[in-house]
This record gives sequence, C-alpha cells and structure tokens, in this order.
Amino acid sequence: MKLFKSLLLIMSCSAIFVISLPAAYSNPSANKNQTLYQQQVAEWREDIDYLKQALEQRHIHLYHCIDAEHFATELSRIKQQLPVLNEASLMIELMRAIKQVGDGHTQFSYWGGRYHSYPLHLQMFDEELRVIGITQNYQHLLAAKLYAIEDIPIDQLRTLLTPVLQGVENIHSERQRFTETITIAEVLHGLAITKNSTQAKFTFELPNGEMQSVTFDSITPDQFQKQPMASINMITPFGFVQHKASIDGVELFLNSTDHIAYIDFHHYPQYPTMEKFSHELIEILRKANTHNVIIDLRNNSGGDFFVGLHLAWALIMIDNLHWRDGIYVLTGRKTFSAAMSNAVQYRQLLNATLVGEPTGANPVGYQDADSFSLPNSGWKVQYSKRFYRFQDNESEGVAPDIQIPMEWNSYRAGTDNQLAWILNNIKSHTQKNH
Repeated sequence: MKLFKSLLLIMSCSAIFVISLPAAYSNPSANKNQTLYQQQVAEWREDIDYLKQALEQRHIHLYHCIDAEHFATELSRIKQQLPVLNEASLMIELMRAIKQVGDGHTQFSYWGGRYHSYPLHLQMFDEELRVIGITQNYQHLLAAKLYAIEDIPIDQLRTLLTPVLQGVENIHSERQRFTETITIAEVLHGLAITKNSTQAKFTFELPNGEMQSVTFDSITPDQFQKQPMASINMITPFGFVQHKASIDGVELFLNSTDHIAYIDFHHYPQYPTMEKFSHELIEILRKANTHNVIIDLRNNSGGDFFVGLHLAWALIMIDNLHWRDGIYVLTGRKTFSAAMSNAVQYRQLLNATLVGEPTGANPVGYQDADSFSLPNSGWKVQYSKRFYRFQDNESEGVAPDIQIPMEWNSYRAGTDNQLAWILNNIKSHTQKNH
C-alpha cells in the first residue's frame, strides 16, 4: 500500500533507461580519481561529436532555449578538457551542457548507467531536507535535517548541484531532483564535494538541536533495495481497505462506508493491463455504489498518457459517482511528464478538483522521450521528440485548484495532510447533501 507506507523518493523521470556501459564506466572497483586514458579521450571526442549531431537530427527543436553557437562552444570546451577529466567529472560536464538545452526530457544523467548512492531517503519540506528513511543502524536520525555534506552547508550544495540537475522543467521539479541527486556518490565526487565516490560525511541536525556527523559508504541500487531500512510510515486512514483488483502501479482502496475509492496511480502499467483493470473497476465501483474517487498522481513520474486516459474512460462509465464535485486528483512536484498530462486531462474529462502542489512538469512544452546510444561509450542520451500544449497559457507546472503543501509536522506524525483535506471536504459535502 504505497500511499500509506513511507513516501519514499524514487530515482526516476518520464523515461528511465537501464543501460550497459563499457568497463571503464561500469566497473564498481574502477578508480574514480583516475583521469581518462588516451584511448578513452579519443573515443569520447568521437562520442561528443556524435552527441551533438544526433541531438540536432532527432530532437524536435534542440535550440529552443540554448543558442546553437553556445552549445557547440560548450561541447568543444569539454573535448579540450578530456585529458584532465576523470569519469565522474566528465559525467558532470556533460550533465551541465545538456541541462542548458532547457527541457526536462532531454537528459544525460547518472541514472542511465551504473551509479552508487548513500543509504538514506530525503524529502524537502519548505526549504529543509528531512530524513524520511535511513538504514536501520542509524534510525535515530529519522526526522533529522540534513545540514551539510563534507562540511559544505545545504545552501551551498544546492548552488553546486542546480546547474547539473536532469529532468527539470520548473522550480518544483528542481526541488525534487535536488532531493534525489544529493545522495548520488558519483555526482558528489564529480562536483569535487567528496574526495571519492565510496564515502561521504553527512552532518545532521537532530530534532532536539544536537548536531551529528556520520560517514556513509556508497552502495549500488541493488544493495540499496536489500538494506533493512527504518522509515516514517503513513497511517492508513480509517475505513480504507485495499481491493484485490489492484495491479502493479495502480492500487485501489475502498471505503465502502463512506462510498469513497482511492486510486494510488504511481506507475504506468502496460496498456492491456490497465484495460483489464479499468473494466473491473467499472463493476467494482458500481457494485460499491461509490460516490467519490481520489486519484493520487503525486509519486507518478510519467509513462504513456494514453494508458492513463483509459482510466478516465472507465470512470466516465460510472453514473453513481458525484460528477459535480466528487472527483479529486492529488498532484505534486514529482508529478511529471504523462502524469502531468493526465492530471490536466482528468480536470477536463472528469471535472476533477486538483489538490496538492504544482506539478514538476510544465503543461506547455517538450515531451515524449526517446534515446540513442553513443557509439564508443554506449551511454544512452535521452531527447524530446514531441511538443504538447495541455493548457492555453504557459506556466511553471500545473497549478492545483486547491494548493496545499505537504506539512512536515503532519508527515512526521504519519498523517497525509493533503489527503486529509480531501476526506474532510468529502465529509462536508456529504453533510450538506443530507
């Protein structure tokens, strides 16, 4: 039950590619401090030339934000620096260059290859990074604020990381990507924040004001998944029970007493899977005489919005829903790509009220990611191939109808204050109708 468990951060964006890198980039025991050897320098020069050519040929409008001459100069500068770069610093330089293209679906990022991270989950509340999950050996640090890494304060770290963050379209997705990226070992090393990519010192401010520093070892994603973790857990709202029709990525919870369905739509399944679920949903909600539906897109970073439209079709088939004011959609800074698109479409097609924070993706902009591989390194580069206009005016994300930030004190107590607002609003409407 992903809503009611800890809202853990997932390293993802609209399209994430698992790729195989050459030995120099994939060997976890490789010396991250070693500069590129002569053959690598020659191969990367070819790869960077290919990168520029392929982006110009395949991106729908590569120079919509960055000047062509400036982009060429940036790539030339990186090629000249190759003899003094190591693999981490080269990654950073290419991330910095691609970030300037200016759309969140065009990326050269750490998550395309083999990377390591430090064993904790963070979430930003206001401007503070709080520990919401951590390896059990350090569970006393739950709820602590991250104060510094290698004695560099958070504000300075944000200044260093912001120019290289990938998957960013506005200030909201920037906050999310910063939260995700600040624990990535290769990024911290490539920016010279840490001396290597194997260890880093994190300093925390505990809730009682005490400061504590811990040196963590970096681990692979597979190792991370196997780590016993302590986390801040969300308390299941009273009366909700998960239905057996739930599928991977789309989990259905029913409160039959209050006639409410909650759909945690955090991942896009394949179209046939969603089609089957949607047909079952029609019968389930008709039989339960459901009046209100809550669709949660806060942790959905994208996929195929046509899959999401099939869910809308299913709901439209259900006459017992309160169509005037009974459909709600939860959005947030992690609502990206197709999830942002579906949020707008649900507002239009389902008369849904959007609640929460603005989306991390912009409703007018470049989407539909595709990728190509660099010929020598094998690194995959992502690019945008479509332009969409989901609302008439351009804006920094899709603004919810009811804007409610996630509150730290509520979260720490295990309460989802955004969902609680919707449930109280439904209760208020029900009392008025009776």
